[in-house]
Amino acid sequence: MKKFLAIITPCLLFFSFTIGCERASLNRIGKDVYYMQIKGEGTIEKVDGRNLRNYTLPASDEDGVKKQITFRSTKKENNHKLNADAFLRLYVDQDDNNKNEISSIEVKSYEEIQKADLPEKIREKFTIK
Repeated sequence: MKKFLAIITPCLLFFSFTIGCERASLNRIGKDVYYMQIKGEGTIEKVDGRNLRNYTLPASDEDGVKKQITFRSTKKENNHKLNADAFLRLYVDQDDNNKNEISSIEVKSYEEIQKADLPEKIREKFTIK
């Protein structure tokens, strides 16, 4: 019995720690980072009886390279609508770095950030109120 507990306890601790880690942060490791400002309300897509909101907007990486990015809102409240004029940091896993468009499958995670968190080069490109 003691041997069983000695084996199962570290396993439970490991799994608890792993599950406790924020899943989105694991999707961010080693990904390309793009920044965008939300303009408009996106388009609503019906998937499996649920209304989901997609956005297609221009975004720039830290070097100022622009790409058109499509992604799906994961926000649960307000009918999946993101805050107007909000700034987002998107984590992208691109198949081809030469493409000018990035699909929602390649966007692994995103987070809303404040204008102070934008890199200086990017801050100049956006309309900041």
